[in-house]
Amino acid sequence: MAEHEKKATVQEVHPPRWPETCKEEVAEILRRYPEGRERSAILPLLHLAMREREGRYVALSDIEAIAEICGVSPAYVNSVCSFYSMFKRQPIGKYLITVCGNMACHLLAGGDKLVQHMEQTLGIKVGETTPDGLITLEVTGECLAACDLAPVMHVNTEYVVKMTPAKFDALVADLRAGKGPDAFLEKLPLMNGEDQDTWPGFVDAPCACQEARAAEEAEAAPADAPNATPAEEKGE
Repeated sequence: MAEHEKKATVQEVHPPRWPETCKEEVAEILRRYPEGRERSAILPLLHLAMREREGRYVALSDIEAIAEICGVSPAYVNSVCSFYSMFKRQPIGKYLITVCGNMACHLLAGGDKLVQHMEQTLGIKVGETTPDGLITLEVTGECLAACDLAPVMHVNTEYVVKMTPAKFDALVADLRAGKGPDAFLEKLPLMNGEDQDTWPGFVDAPCACQEARAAEEAEAAPADAPNATPAEEKGE
C-alpha cells in the first residue's frame, strides 16, 4: 500500500473552541429552524466547525459538539458528515485543488495526464498535502459542471478552467509566492445569466416561469370588471 494511503481518516487534536467563540453565530443558525427541528442545523454547523478549526477539517470532538447542540447522537452527525465529500476528516492545505475526474475532463480532455503533471509539480500524490501545508491535491469523480471549459478544477471551490500544464505551473508559482489564485479564477455566470457576486438570490429574483404565469393570469382577467361577481356578469 502506498504511503499516502495509510493516513488516518480522522485526526483529533483539541476540543473545539467554536461553540464558545462563535456562540452568537451558533444561536443564529439554530433560529433558522422550528423548535424541535434542531437537527436541521447539522450541515451549517459542520461548515462552521470546519471553518474554525486549523487545517479546515472536522474532528471527532466537533461531531460530538454538534450532536450535543442538535440533540442527536454523534453517530447521526457522523452519518451526515461522511455523506458529503466537502467535509474533510483530516487537515488540508491552505489551498485545496480539486480536479474534475468525470468523463469530459478526465478522459476526453486529457485530465488524467494533467493530474500526473500536477503530482510531479507538487511532489505529492492525489490525496496528499505539500510538506509546507500550502496545497492539497484531490480528484473528484463528480462533474464540476463546466464541461465546455474542460479540463476544469477548483481552487477552494472557485473555478480554474481550460487547464494546461503550463497554466497549472504558473498558478502554483503564484500560490507559492503568496499572490493567491485570483489571477486564474473564473467567475462563471449562473444558469439565469446573473453574475455570482451580484445575484440577489431566489427570494428577490423570481424565476422566468413565475413571471410568465403572472403575465398569463393578468391577460386572462376581465379588463373592465376584474372584481365582477357571477350575478353581475349575467346582468342580474
